[in-house]
Amino acid sequence: MNISLLISLLICHYLADFVLTSPAMIRAKADGRTLLPIFWHAAIHALLMGLCLLFFKVELSWLVVLVSIELLSHFLIDTAKGRLTARFPQLANSQQKPYWMLYGFDQLLHLLIIVTIWFLAGANSGNELALLHFITD
Repeated sequence: MNISLLISLLICHYLADFVLTSPAMIRAKADGRTLLPIFWHAAIHALLMGLCLLFFKVELSWLVVLVSIELLSHFLIDTAKGRLTARFPQLANSQQKPYWMLYGFDQLLHLLIIVTIWFLAGANSGNELALLHFITD
């Protein structure tokens, strides 16, 4: 498996989640109710990931599938987190442990999706033996 691809996908996640997130996206993610800014936030994730996968020569049909997975999963995770936070105000207080537990769980879900995408991309990037090699190790 290409570790450079995984590192690149993680950098894309950092850029999209922390550098390229606008104040409107942050406000929308806080309660999960204003969906369009959350969608655009997820779209930025998908766009960066798509460019990364394109650079690593992932087959076009798989690229579309993987970018769609990123778009949908990121949108659903962030919307759910916002709605949970709105319903349970203690989750919005960064001075309390529940805030950090939810934040960590949110990031864990995103990272699991990224690792899954990396795995699927590695198996569909012109290296037919990547999947077989991963399974047999």
